[in-house]
Amino acid sequence: MRYKKVSLGLLLAFVVGFVCQLAHIPVPAPPVLGATLLVFLTSCGYWLTGLYLERRAQAEAQRDAP
Repeated sequence: MRYKKVSLGLLLAFVVGFVCQLAHIPVPAPPVLGATLLVFLTSCGYWLTGLYLERRAQAEAQRDAP
């Protein structure tokens, strides 16, 4: 399940870039390495936080189970 979100996010990002190129409109991100790293690290942070919260919820569920 957790990789499904990452895969869908990457697919959505590709589709947005593809559509922007076809429509000849600017991509909603600056075309520089710093901006690319910012988007990548923000995505990684989102993914890692979701992973942490999922594991924390599983641990709490196991602890509360009789």
